[in-house]
Amino acid sequence: MPYKKLPVLEVDGKPVAQADAVARYLARKYDLMGRNERDALICDVLVDTLEDLEQGE
Repeated sequence: MPYKKLPVLEVDGKPVAQADAVARYLARKYDLMGRNERDALICDVLVDTLEDLEQGE
C-alpha cells in the first residue's frame, strides 16, 4: 500500500493512494468534471474546500 494511506485505487495493476488525485481521475474517467473548463474549476474548488474544512477540525 503506497504511503500507508487509504483510499487506494488500482490503475493498470498499480496502486494510487492520493485521495484528491484518485477523485479527479475517476471524475475525468466517468465524465463527471462538467461540460467545460469552468465546470471543472468549480469541481476542483469544491474538492479543495472540503479538504480545507477537514484540516480545520
